[in-house]
Formats: sequence, C-alpha cells, structure tokens
Amino acid sequence: MVVLITGAGTGLGQALALALAKRGATIILVGRRSAKLAHSTGLITQAGGQAWPIVCDLSNQQAVEALANQIKQRYRQLDLVIHNAAILAGGAFEHLPEEQILPAINANLVSPIWLTRQLLPKAILIVGSTVSRVAMPGASLYSLSKAALEAWALALAAETTIRVVRAYPPASKTAMTAAMAKQSGHRFPLAEPNHVGEHIIRRYLAGETEIILSINDKLIFWLQRYSPKLLQALLKRFHRQLIKLWSA
Repeated sequence: MVVLITGAGTGLGQALALALAKRGATIILVGRRSAKLAHSTGLITQAGGQAWPIVCDLSNQQAVEALANQIKQRYRQLDLVIHNAAILAGGAFEHLPEEQILPAINANLVSPIWLTRQLLPKAILIVGSTVSRVAMPGASLYSLSKAALEAWALALAAETTIRVVRAYPPASKTAMTAAMAKQSGHRFPLAEPNHVGEHIIRRYLAGETEIILSINDKLIFWLQRYSPKLLQALLKRFHRQLIKLWSA
C-alpha cells in the first residue's frame, strides 16, 4: 500500500503514518518543515514501514502542482491520500489579517482538491473536524474550508469510483490544541494522537466511510440535525468564549 499524508511531520498526521507503517505501508510524508518530516521518517522506518519525505507548502498552488508531478513520476496510482494538513486562521472574523485568508483556504480546501484531481488515488481520507458540520464562532474560515471540503468529497464519492472516507478525530494533544488551551485559560481533555491514529486506520481498513470517535461530536452532530435552533442559540450565547478559544 502506498499512501500520501499531508501534515505528516507532527500530531495526527504522524500518528496516521505510524499506524499505516506498522501494517507495512509505504508513506509519502508531506509537510512544511524538513526537520519534523525527518523525525517522522525515522519513526516509520523503526516501525517497519518505508517513508519518502517531501517538503511542500500546501498554501502555494505551484508547489502543490510540483508535488503531484514528482509523485506521478514514481507511482502510477496511489492507494490512499490522507488530507490532514490544515491552517487554523482563527479569531473574530473582522479582525482576521487579510493576508491569512487565501493561504488558509488554499491549504485547507484548494490543495486537497487539486492533489486529488492530479493523482486520482484509489481512496481519499479526509481528516475533518467538528466544524466540518457545525460552523463555529471564531473559526469562520476553518469552518468554511472544512465544510466545503466535505461537500466536495461527498460529490466525488457519488460520481467516481474513488473511495471517500471522512474521519472526525477528537481534540488531540497537538501544538494547535495546546495553544488553544493556553489562549482560553481552560484545560480540557485531549486524546493521544497515536491512539486516535490507530483507531482511524483500523476503522478505515474495516471498510467504514464515516469515522466519528468522540461522543461530544456525536452529540453536537445530533443537535445540528434534530435541534439546529437550540445549537445556534448555544453558539450565540458562548460566542465570546469560542472566539477566544479559536484565537490561538
């Protein structure tokens, strides 16, 4: 199995790579920082897998095109592409720096679409979020990109033979969540990335197409479906706290 994972230098991307490496997969590691990718490569090699690290800024479309061309020179078709990398760009919408808007949308939405179109793998796995379905105050751009990516993926699943899987991991111990906890001034339970990555890959290999791991997400998604007015009222009531949380 040959798999490409974006955002593979740290956190959940690295955890997903390790889970696949333990099963003998060859992993194409994509990320912005060579040192982080080198560390992930070493871990994968120790786990019995093979790794090919490639530095790429996914907010740059020319860099993404070069990445796709580089991969196609070595592999005719990939078994799986995991779209994991994302830029948060959180905070109150009116205060977001204009220079953050396009890079966030390019990295979170345009690049996954472009990569998939160029590579046409057998399957894609989208690492989603609570905001893929429930738009959050303070995460307007993140909500936009995640929701749009999910809509695109569902259309892709209906019109092609590409297997599309959507995963919704719980909040995990990453640099982003640590910054969010510090920004909000509150501690909240965080899952271990390796544990989350293992569960996602196990359920992916079992044939699931929608992987929801968190009870909280199940509850929020239920509210969104059956009581949207109540959910919107709650988001409105706590919008200041949520903006502060997403401002990390």
